[in-house]
This record gives sequence, structure tokens and C-alpha cells, in this order.
Amino acid sequence: MAGFGKDDNIATHLANASVLAPDQLAIISAKSGLFEPRSFHELYREVQICADFLKNKSISQNDHVLLAVKPGYQLILIAFALFYLGAVPIIIDPGMGLKAFLKCIKNTKPTALIGISLIHIMSKFLPRTFRSIEKKVLIQSNLFSNEIKKGENNDSTLPITTHPEDLAAIVFTSGSTGTPKGVCYTHKVFGAQISHLQNDFGIEKGEKDLATLPIFALFNPALGVTSVIPDMNPRKPSTADSKKLTRSIQEFEITTAFTSPIIGEKIVSSCSSQKITLPKVKRFLLAGAPAHPSLVHALSKVIPNGKVILPYGATEALPISAADHINVNNLSRDTSRGQGSCLGRPLQGNTVRIAPINFSPFESGPNCPQELPHGEVGEICVSGSVVSQEYFRMPGATVDSKFHDGQRNFHRMGDLGYFDQEGFLRFLGRKVERIITEDGPLETERCEPLINGIKEISKSALIGIGENRVKQPCLVVEPHPEIKQKDFAALKNQVFSTLKTHLPSFSFPYIVFEKSLPVDSRHNAKIHRLSLAKKWTPVVLKNPSKYS
Repeated sequence: MAGFGKDDNIATHLANASVLAPDQLAIISAKSGLFEPRSFHELYREVQICADFLKNKSISQNDHVLLAVKPGYQLILIAFALFYLGAVPIIIDPGMGLKAFLKCIKNTKPTALIGISLIHIMSKFLPRTFRSIEKKVLIQSNLFSNEIKKGENNDSTLPITTHPEDLAAIVFTSGSTGTPKGVCYTHKVFGAQISHLQNDFGIEKGEKDLATLPIFALFNPALGVTSVIPDMNPRKPSTADSKKLTRSIQEFEITTAFTSPIIGEKIVSSCSSQKITLPKVKRFLLAGAPAHPSLVHALSKVIPNGKVILPYGATEALPISAADHINVNNLSRDTSRGQGSCLGRPLQGNTVRIAPINFSPFESGPNCPQELPHGEVGEICVSGSVVSQEYFRMPGATVDSKFHDGQRNFHRMGDLGYFDQEGFLRFLGRKVERIITEDGPLETERCEPLINGIKEISKSALIGIGENRVKQPCLVVEPHPEIKQKDFAALKNQVFSTLKTHLPSFSFPYIVFEKSLPVDSRHNAKIHRLSLAKKWTPVVLKNPSKYS
């Protein structure tokens, strides 16, 4: 299971796991009664049966299939059945909002739909959006398992032969700072990601993963890792019960978890209140948004025999680099002073280049942008086997985000950063969220960590006030729930004082308060700064003295 052969299908990895560890549990529900546990042998057999069932429904190789089912067992089973057939699942996060979700469907033009009743009803009422769909399969949770077994036979074929560059899946970005885009995952990209998870993060077959992020649970069957589906709504991680999470980690002897920072916070809170640690956990991988050094430190104490790992990447390229809690702790003072979050060093096989900041497409060939010297801030660009080559049916977006230097294809991450003197990649924020002020450009990670270090503050967001290119910086502050409104004036003065001390060359005319900052649904971590700027600009300009 070290990597893909030249003609391997990702479903082949599950086939291997079913032979190497047939009795090991492949998937378990932490919520009683949701579904029965399956061993790797049972899961692979059900994937074969499901593939036969879908084949009888006319789903075939190269079909682009809108997959709209419940996360967990259904998602894993049907996705691998589609891989098995050589069909291409289209995976769209419904948490992005209905309008964006429907636009993604319209743009990808799927040929088939496999989904729950709600999506089938939607397709009837919105025929123009779903008009490309020729084949439909209804998934009814209580009946699906029995239905696919009706035609069970003993002569299922092997997974269809695929080639490394064949399209395996279309996975949509969250669209938290732009239009959601369908990323083309080839079998080669999947294989490279699996190799990194094994070689760089040390994930081994036989481990148990707390699958809080449904999309990453798709890697577990290929890794020979047991997926434990937690009792939580993965689309609303902020509502997860912290004690249920820690109970599952203990009960199922979890060794690894790929989570967003909000889940990490919940686990730390639960362990603190119960005065317990989680000694069997080998690693927590925190991703989705920068994790505050204090969270990383606290989480490392909760898993005394493990590591907190911060992999860096995006839907288009993951993983690119990684830092562990030791790196983060050593650089925490720099981070808190606005010198950028630590993203670690590039993983073997990845090339990271810091390019000049530009919103126009980059030329390819000899006129492509030259790498900036160490220490200079620019856009993070990456090349490697984990990097996707294009967006599906979005040639303009592909041109905007890709370039070739004559040897390698690069993806522009849209993130700003630099390499420090120790060779660590540092993150300063999203390119589109940087604001141009009268005092110069200002990135979000320059100032937000300063404010987030104030104990009364939960989180903060830098936004620009104004209608022109040059804007006035404003900090939107979310205090902890127990902070009373009568204390806001003193807190505002503390924020102003902190900014003046650490960023004396910048003026910050405005501070505003929000009860809860808007964040993305996938990770509950990426702040929607652009929507905040749109909301607060007319309000502040109407009565500027009120917010100064």
C-alpha cells in the first residue's frame, strides 16, 4: 500500500486492505443505531455489490455523477463504488449555501445524480439547473442497503483499470473567499496524497481515525485505517458536543484525527473540564484555517504521547507543507507579534515559490514570475504531484491560478507568505483580504494575532472601510460571550493600545464589535472578511465618530 501502480484505481487500495486485514473494522458509527460496523472485507464486498447495482442503473465509466448523500457510511460506500466503475463523483459541500450549490451543479453539467430525496425533489422544481442529468438513483437511508443486495451475485468484476491522469473525482472548494470551483482530482493526485499521509505523517494501516471532516474520510479505506464517524453534524462543527467527542476518542481508542481548529478547541475544553488526557492519540491534524499557538500548545498537552500537526494546503493542493506543535511553540512569540503563522517546511516532492503579488494571470515560460528573495512577502505558489492541474469546465479560473515555468506546473494558492531565516514558510493571510492603506499594505495575520491574544477576545477580523482602492483599516472584534457590553469601551481602548504598540506605523481609526463573526461551514474557522467589509463600510461611513 505504498503508492499507486501505473494503472491503479483508488478502489484497488480498498481491495488490498480487504485482503491484508479482512477482519479489521473499516467503518464504525459512534452514534448507536446509525449503521452496523463493517470490516474491510465486508465494506469491499458491499462496494462491489453497490457497483453492480449502479451499473444496472446505467451508471458507467466516465459518467460525471452528482453525489448528494449523507456523510459517513453512505458517502464512503457510494464514492468507492463509483471509483470501482471508473465513474467520476462530483462532491459539493451543501454548506456553501443554496445559490452557490445550484450554480456548481449547473456549471459541472453532471450526467447522473445519486442522492437523497431532497435533492431529487429539488431537481424536479429546478429543471434548468439539473437538465444535463440523464440518470437518477434515489438513496433512501433505511432501504438502500437492502435494495443494493437484491441483485447480489458472486461474479463481480475487479475495479476498472484506470490511468494516472484519468479524472477520479471533482471536489469543490468552499468558496469562502471567492467563487466555488470544481477541482479535478486524478488518480495520480489521490495516490500522491495517500503517499504523503503514509510517509510524512506516519499514518499506518490498523489505525483508527475520528472522521470529523467527511471528505478526508475517503482516504481512510485506501490507507487501511478504520473510520470512526463521530456523533456530530459535520456541516455544523460548532454545535458538536465536546464530551461526546472525547468519549468517542477514549471508547474507540482513536489514534489519529483530521479536524478543524473549532473541534480542537472543543476537545481541549472537554479534557480540561474532566481533567483527563488522551494518551493513545498519536496525532491531531489541524487544518482549514490558522490555529492559534495557544490552541496548538493546549492540544499538545492533551495528547502527551502524540503530535499536533498543522498541514498546509487547499482543495487544489494538499498537503504542501506541515508544522508540528514544537515548531509552532518555538515561533509563537513571532506569530503573536504579527510575523505570520508557521506553515512548516515544504514536504518532499513539493516545490514552493514566493511570487510577486499580482491579481492578473501569470505568464508561463521564460516570462513567468521570478521567485522573491527569502524574507520578502508574496503569493505562495506550489508545484508537486499533489497539485491539481485544472478546474472542471472553468478554463478562465484555471488560467488565473496556474502557470508553468518551463519545467513545472504551479498553482497559485491565493495566500500571502514568505520564507523566514530558518526556512519555515510563514502565512500572512489571503491575498484578496489584504488591504491597501495610506500607510502601506496590511495583511490580516499582521494584526489579528495581536488582538486575538487579548484574553477577553474570542477572535477578530481586519477589514477595509471605504469605496476606493485605498481603505481605512478597521478591526471587527468578537468578545467572549461572558464579556458584558458595559466593558466594551475599556476593551476598545485596549485594542487601540495594542495596535499602537505593535504596529506604530499604521493608524487604525475604527473598532467595531460583533457578537459572532461569520465563518465558513466546512471548518467553522475561515472568517468571511469580505462580507464583513461590505456590511460595515456604509455603517461606519455614515457615523464614523461612533466607531473611532
